Amino acid sequence: MPGIEWKPGNKATPERDLASHPVHVYRYTTADIAPSERFDAWQGHWPNVGPLFSTEPLEAFRVSSELVRLGEIGFMYTDISSQRWKRDKRLVDIGRNSIAVAVNLDGKAAGIAGRNDWVQMPGAAVLVDHGQTSLHDSAGGRSIGFSVPRHLATEAGLDVASLHGMVLSPAESAMLTSHMLQVREALPRFGEEDAARLGRSMLDMLILTLKGANRGEAPGFREDPATLLLRTRKEIQEHLGSPGLTITNLCRKLGVSRSTLHRLFEESGGVQAYIRDMRLEAARQALLNPENPERIGDIAERLGFSDAAHLSRLFKARFDETPSDCRARSMLSR
Repeated sequence: MPGIEWKPGNKATPERDLASHPVHVYRYTTADIAPSERFDAWQGHWPNVGPLFSTEPLEAFRVSSELVRLGEIGFMYTDISSQRWKRDKRLVDIGRNSIAVAVNLDGKAAGIAGRNDWVQMPGAAVLVDHGQTSLHDSAGGRSIGFSVPRHLATEAGLDVASLHGMVLSPAESAMLTSHMLQVREALPRFGEEDAARLGRSMLDMLILTLKGANRGEAPGFREDPATLLLRTRKEIQEHLGSPGLTITNLCRKLGVSRSTLHRLFEESGGVQAYIRDMRLEAARQALLNPENPERIGDIAERLGFSDAAHLSRLFKARFDETPSDCRARSMLSR
């Protein structure tokens, strides 16, 4: 296929430093394609363009790009001619719900994100929510960036919608830009087993960059209740059996007050009641599993109950049967 090649890493990296199975880098260039055929060839072969944007060249088209899959995060380096990029409601409705971060290394761009106008100078970063409409023109030049699935950004505490069209100055985005360039250079030294962790480092660096920008209203961190509830439930589920799963520790980990946490779970009787009910449900599922050999006391200990009697008392109140009765009923129904 003209212009496409799969190669790991960077040719300039000494062979002794290469990982045994380096992260795959997907490279594409139109350099060996006839000028009149370049744009159509790019649209037909290059991943991630069609479903995201409709595009229109603003000068003779050319592109050289690299795409790397770092877990769920897509990392891209591109040198492309001037173009118009449009994401309308039709494309939004198709899906691809993610947030993109792009730094222009030596080009400029300007556009509209939702109702917000933005201008991006060389060295600046722009954030675009693919769950909303956008339109922008980019001058020819190099850019580096990545896209994060919305669920990952949300779980990390970002209010994705509020970031749409945000521009970070070269000074504000310097740490993020440096990190991306260093990751690109170092890719040959990492294997596929490291890909997801490298991707996570991009998201972590974005969060630190936003916090380091130190803007008055801390845009991007003004979580709506549904987003915070999702993060809290995930945190509880991941530490369900831990003795450290307390309201104090949850507040510290999530960065919220006790009153905010209480309001989130008011309909469930409060945070502690929600944690208790989740632990009881986990115990019930363990008892109903015929392949689970755990004793009731072991289940109680694993899920954070003080002992088997404590589990039995709460289990009886919640499900109107004892853990022993639940297990016996499950065995009889097999």
